[in-house]
Order: sequence, then C-alpha cells, then structure tokens
Amino acid sequence: LKPSDPGLELGPLLLCGRQCLQLWVASSRLQAACDRHRGVHDAPAAPPEMIPTTLRRLWRPPSSVLARAPGAAPRSLLGEGLSPRTHPDWTSNGAVLQQVRHGPKDGRPGRLQHHIFGCDKAKGRYYYRFHKLIGKWNWRKYKERYIAPRALENRQRWIPTPHATYSMMRHSYSWYWRLPKAIAAATTPDEVLEAWIKFRHKHPKKTFHYFKVLKRLIDVGGSDPTDWRLKFITSRLHNIHRKILNLPRLAKYYAQLRVIDELEHMSNFLPKMLHKYSPQQLVLTAHSFGSARLQDKFIFAEVAKHVEPQLAAVSPSDLVRLAQAYAAVEVCHYTLLTRLSAQLQVRAQQSAEGQAPPWSCPTFSQLTEVAEAFARLKFQDYSYAELCAEQAAILLREGLPGPTPLAMARLCSACAQLKIHEVRLYEVVLAHISGHWYDYPASALAEIGAAVAPVLPRDSEQIQQVYKLMFRTIAADRDMLTLQGVSFAARFMAELDHKGEFYPGFSEGLARRVMELRDETKEQYDIARVIEIFARRCPEERALFSTLCRHMHRHLAVFEPVDFVRTVRGLSLTEYRDDRVVYSLAKWAGKRAAEFSSYDWDSFITAVAILKGKEGGALEERLRLMAPPMLIGGYVAASPTGLLPPQTPASTSAAAV
Repeated sequence: LKPSDPGLELGPLLLCGRQCLQLWVASSRLQAACDRHRGVHDAPAAPPEMIPTTLRRLWRPPSSVLARAPGAAPRSLLGEGLSPRTHPDWTSNGAVLQQVRHGPKDGRPGRLQHHIFGCDKAKGRYYYRFHKLIGKWNWRKYKERYIAPRALENRQRWIPTPHATYSMMRHSYSWYWRLPKAIAAATTPDEVLEAWIKFRHKHPKKTFHYFKVLKRLIDVGGSDPTDWRLKFITSRLHNIHRKILNLPRLAKYYAQLRVIDELEHMSNFLPKMLHKYSPQQLVLTAHSFGSARLQDKFIFAEVAKHVEPQLAAVSPSDLVRLAQAYAAVEVCHYTLLTRLSAQLQVRAQQSAEGQAPPWSCPTFSQLTEVAEAFARLKFQDYSYAELCAEQAAILLREGLPGPTPLAMARLCSACAQLKIHEVRLYEVVLAHISGHWYDYPASALAEIGAAVAPVLPRDSEQIQQVYKLMFRTIAADRDMLTLQGVSFAARFMAELDHKGEFYPGFSEGLARRVMELRDETKEQYDIARVIEIFARRCPEERALFSTLCRHMHRHLAVFEPVDFVRTVRGLSLTEYRDDRVVYSLAKWAGKRAAEFSSYDWDSFITAVAILKGKEGGALEERLRLMAPPMLIGGYVAASPTGLLPPQTPASTSAAAV
C-alpha cells in the first residue's frame, strides 16, 4: 500500500478517523524508508493534491508546512518529523483529534467461568455458566462454600470452553470404529466383554452396538449369565426395550445367553409389535421363548394368531422350529398344531406330484422332528403318523437318502409315546436293521427296541433273531451309551425278559455303564423305570442304587405320579435303604398329592411303609392325611357312608381331612 498510488481508497476505513490517519502516515513513512534504503534520498513526496479528499478533511496541516520555494523539490511531510499526534495545530472541525476508546474487553456480559486472571470468553453458542463469581483477589483465606445445584443446570452436558484441535476431535470420535474393531477381533468371551467395558463411558451408543456385542459373545461360545460385565450391557438395554424394532432378534440373543430376566421384561413390549413382523420373525420369537423354557401363554397365543394365516409362507425348517417351541414350553395350541400338520401333509403331497415350489418340501428328518414335538405335546394325529410311515417305507425300499438311524429312532419313539401302533412302520424298520445293523448306533437300536418290543409279537422267530442281533450290537458298543441310552436299553430288556433272561449278561453290562456315568450331573432320563427294572435283576447292588438315588434328586421336580410309585416300589424290593431318599420322595409327592389317583396314592404309601419299616408310622399317617379326594360318579366321597357334591379345592381338602 503506497500513498502515491492513485487508486488508494480509504473510504471503507473511515469508520474511525484516527485509524485512517495512522494508516496513511505509516504508509508514507514506510515508502520513505524504502527509498532511503535504495539510495533515493530526494524522492518526491506526495503532493497535497494526491492526498485523498476525505483524509484532507480530517488532517489539514498548516500552510507553512506545505509551502515550498519555486522550482524546489517537494518535501516529505514525514521528513520534518511531523505527525498528527505531535502537531498542535491539527484539528478537525475546531476540535483536537483524540483517541476513540471502546468498552473494556474484560466485561461480564453473562455468568462466565471465572479464574484469578479473569473470566473466559464465550465462544460460540455455548459457554460454561454454572460457577460462582470468585474474583481476582487473594486466595489465601479462601473457603469453598459452593454447593452444586440439584436441578437442571447440574444435569446439562459439559461443553468445554476451549476448542479442540482436529486430531483431538478425531480421537474423541475414534470409538466409533475402535469399538467394532475390538469386538470383531475378540476370540474369547472375556475379550468381548473387556472390549465393551473399555468403551463403556462413550455415549450415545446405538442399538446396533448392543446387537454386535451380543452376537459376537454368542459366536465365541457365550458367557456366564451372572457375569457383571454382561449384566452391565443388558442393564443399558433394559431402558430401551420399548424403542427397539427388531425384538425377535434381541429375544434370540437373550435366550442363547440365558438372560431370562431381561427376556421376560422384553415380553411386555412384544404383543403390540407382533402384527408388524414377518412370519420368520414370529417363528423366531416363539423359538426364543421355547429355547429359554419361558412359558408365556399370552405371547404364544398371539404368535399363533398372527402366524396361522401365513403358514404357507413359512419354510420347512421354521415349521419345525415352531412346533419344537410349543413343545418345549408345553403350550398345547391344538388349532395351530392341526394347521401345521395339514401344511406339512399338503407340501409332501405336492412334492410327490412334482408340483411343490422349490425348497418348500420338508425332509424326512424334519418330519420326524415334528412328530417328536407332537409326542411331547400328546397331540395324536393319525394322518400325520401314516404319512411319516409311508415316507419311511418308500425311502427305505427305493434306497433314497433321508431315513437315517436317528430319524427312524425318533419316529418309532414318537409313535410309541402317542400310542399309535404303526406295525407296518415297525416291521419295515426291523427288516432294515437285519440287513444294515452295522449302520445303527447303540443308542438308536436301544430306542427303537424300547418302542417296538411292546407292540410286535415276541414268538416270531424272525423278530427274535433281529432282537438278538440288536442286543449283541448294544452290548458291544455299551461304552457309547449315555444315561438316556441306558434307560432305553433297560426298557428294551424288560419287555423281553418276562420268563427268563433273553440275553444273558446284558443287565450286568448296563449296571456297569451306570456306575461309569455316576458323576454325570445334568442329563435327565427315565430314572424311575430304570430303578424298577434293576430292582428285579440285581437288588443286592447297593452301590448301583446309591448312584441312582443321587441321580434321582435332580428329577424330583419333573416326576409324575407314576414315577413316584415306580421309584418307591423299586427301592422297596432292594436291600438299599436311605432315609433322605424316602423323606424327599414323600415331600415332593405331598406337593403333588392332588395329581395322584387313589390307587396310586395307596400304592405309594404302602411302598413308603415298607422302606421305613417300624419307624414309618408317623410318616405314613401324615401321608394318609394328604390323600387326594376320591371321586365316585362325579361326587367326592367324604365318608364311607355318604357322598358330597363336587366342591371348591379349599372345601374339598377340608372335607377329605
């Protein structure tokens, strides 16, 4: 910027005359200094006519300063040492120019954060407003009397006064990609949980963050549901259950991680959302509650109501999962089960005619899984059982894939539980075993034998040969049997050992296998029937019955009346005695006294009296007082001489006592 430039315009700078004047004088001094440095000592100064008009109004030097001799070179104004500040005659409109001062820079327009050196400046829209005015004085005798407010101002988010750099801001947001990377890189449950705890203070987390960590936790093998880190994650999800749209997926994660309390809480928000879900999501909802063994009859009824009209759009695997879910929680929705059975039969018929859409026909294994679910629900569907039998016969005759040994065992066991005597199916299965016994594992042979032996005749020589072949295979692979397999094998043996030992040494081998599995603490099996069978074949084996009684305690909660009777009847035939077992059986049987028939209750009391001997008088009397009421023609027998009409449960128990 040069004062000699003809295009110099200081008009925009005239908001303050003092600043404009200083700018022009400084530029003139700079030009003179540059000229002296280049050796130009007599450079012409700016003539008065070159000074802008607007500036001449503010700065009018005396005529003696601007006058020069004729022909002499123009003199620089600044060379004389004159300045607007030092010359006394420079005035503007008769007043001496003075500095224009603004307001103080340390004013307090609002309640800013205060320090000993002053208050912070408010940058942007937000500033820190919640601190007392301390001042700039000595802090030596300062006493803190500040009490944090409890209301809105103490809950507002903290916004720092200084502005962060780009790298700092990027690092503060880096958890957006560091957390997913840490979750994906984790290979153990501890690593997954620690990755989440490391970023637990980063907010706000989206729903997909919670879904990612739960899914990864399941992928690496799950976690202990009592782990505080898992509870920390689910506690944050607890408050947003009502906001989550994909509740079936969350229910699946909760069921797989065994977070039952959160699954139960989430069920409060499911009914209003079910009408928006697809058939696959409805099936996933039922499957989640079934795998968690959470019996919510209202949820299952709503799922059935919404999925029934859309069964044609459900895949075969989802139909199987739907039936298994209802069977797991023992919710017998017979309308849904009837339509599900009809849907499977229609699809099988379409497949036989070659008109079925692709991937719509169920496999034979899926048909047997549905039959097993029907058996658990006591749903007798003869047409469906006939369909499965025909499919098994056709596939075995044609040599087509499908009827595996385990699938055949499931189907035979389901028919036996439902009292559907498919003799044709049993004959086909035994014929296949006689030619391909080497393909059947010991557990499958035991399950098939336990289902087939009570129905087919025992005097047929061909059937007896197949039975002996099955016994020989089971005895050879006895070490592969689980406790469930041992129970099937024992039932198979009991059906054939009526007049003598059908296969010598078989019961001793099963007893040794039970002793080998004495430390198994989780598997459930038909222990009442096993105790009754072994009590007639080896009653002197105290160690065997001690092991069976240890296993019995975890089954007492699921015992039915016939199981109580079989257990005490079997133990009464042995030499083993344990008062703890007797009192446990009596306690649990007393809780279910209303489920017993009069005959079963009398049989139970008689066996308990044999077990206790002379010391069981008090226990026997107490059990007789808890006897269920006897119904004769729809009336309650209150005394040997009179009948009372049916009463409420409370009055009935009082009358019985």
